[in-house]
This record gives sequence, C-alpha cells and structure tokens, in this order.
Amino acid sequence: MNTTVESTEAPATEALLPLFYRKPTLLRSDAHAGFGLRRDATASFAAGATAIPIVASEFAAAGRQYPIVFTNDGSAMPVIVTGIEAGKSLFVEADGRWKQGFYVPAYIRRYPFIGITLSSEERIMLGFDEQSDSITAAAADVDALPLFDDAGNPTDVSQRAIDLCENYAVEHRQIKEFGAALLEHKLLVERNAQIRRDDDDIVAEISSFRVVDEAALRALPQDVVLEFHAKGWLHLVILHLASQLSWQSVIAAASPQALS
Repeated sequence: MNTTVESTEAPATEALLPLFYRKPTLLRSDAHAGFGLRRDATASFAAGATAIPIVASEFAAAGRQYPIVFTNDGSAMPVIVTGIEAGKSLFVEADGRWKQGFYVPAYIRRYPFIGITLSSEERIMLGFDEQSDSITAAAADVDALPLFDDAGNPTDVSQRAIDLCENYAVEHRQIKEFGAALLEHKLLVERNAQIRRDDDDIVAEISSFRVVDEAALRALPQDVVLEFHAKGWLHLVILHLASQLSWQSVIAAASPQALS
C-alpha cells in the first residue's frame, strides 16, 4: 500500500503531487479574486481511494472505525483503510458524500486547499487545487462561497482553510518523525489482509501495508520505550494496534455482492 500523502513545497512535480491534488496553486487575491468554494462540494474526489492519510490527533477517532496501517515505503506514514478493491472507496457514497456516521479524515476535509511553503519563505501559505471540481472561478455566478471579499481580503472560508492547513502542516511534520522512529527501531512488519466470505472463499486481498510488530515492541530497550512514551508515540502505537479490530467495519461497508 503505497500512497503519496503530502508535499507542501512549491512548485511540485507531477510525480510528487500529494494524493488527490492535480495542480496545487498558491491562492492570491490578484489572480483569484472571483474564485469561490462551491456549496455543493462533496468528497467525490476520494471515490477511488482505498487509503487516506491521517495525523496523530486523529488516531483515536479514526481507529474506532477504520484500521490504521502504515505505508510500505520509506516514509511509513499512517493511513486508514477505506477500501478492499483497487480504485473503489467503501466510504464515499454514490452522490459523493462521505458515508454517514463515519469519521471524516482531516485530509478529506482540507481538500481542495493545501498548505504551500515557498522556497523563499518559511511560513505556510494557502494553496488550492486549481483543477478541483469544488472550486469555481466565477463564485458570484454559481452562488459559491467567495475566497476573497471586495477589498481582496480572505473571507471566513479562506481563513478557516488557512487555519486547517497550518495545523495540518505542523502535525504532518510530527507524524513523519513518528514514522521515521518506527523504521529506525525496526518496529514495522509487512502484512496482507484477506477478506473471506462465510464459506471461507477469499473475495479480496489487501497487500503491501505494514503494522507494528508486537514482539519487536516488547523487545524495545527501556530508554527507547521511555522516549516513545514522552513523545506520545507509545500512545499512538497502542491506538494503532487497537484499530486492527476495525477491519470488521471495512468488511461491513463492502457491498453485499462482494461478500456473497
């Protein structure tokens, strides 16, 4: 399970674009004065995603409903499993809405916006996916929510997006450190998941994801355990392990036809 989960440096090459983003662009009042966020925006952009990135503050809420696993790449980023069949999310409904009653990850709530760091500046600036269906260049014509007021200042919509993107960028850096620590201490092991029918026939298989190896966790030296505890990582590991019980939610969300 490999997912390009985040890249907030601009410009970004196509190969390094974050999940869902096709043309991240810095939002500017002079260039995007009439732009707006459509009121009917949905999560249809995620309809083909079987894994969604999450950050540390989401482990508790997300883990109650989705299994949390780690990508099988050099970053070992945490993601929630949202599908068992390639190209098909089980949590995006036919009308593009997220499945009612299920936690909506911040990564989904943030889109089409994204934090962008210019090479000349350290602060996070607000960007958006210029090719997103959620954005319109003629906000007034389609009754969308404007991104700038008549004076060129960010509206409440833009300000909320800025706050979300700034917070997400901070948490993204922190979760990268967590993933690096799991790799450094060789705590991750590759796993496959098989989805079976009642007659034990395999109807789907999810491969190439990683989970924490409990034996390796128990074998950690005391000083490393104390470090993990002090940084809140031990808590994240526990929440991750507990979330493995949520595979049943994924199975239950699958269509009856897939499991019959």
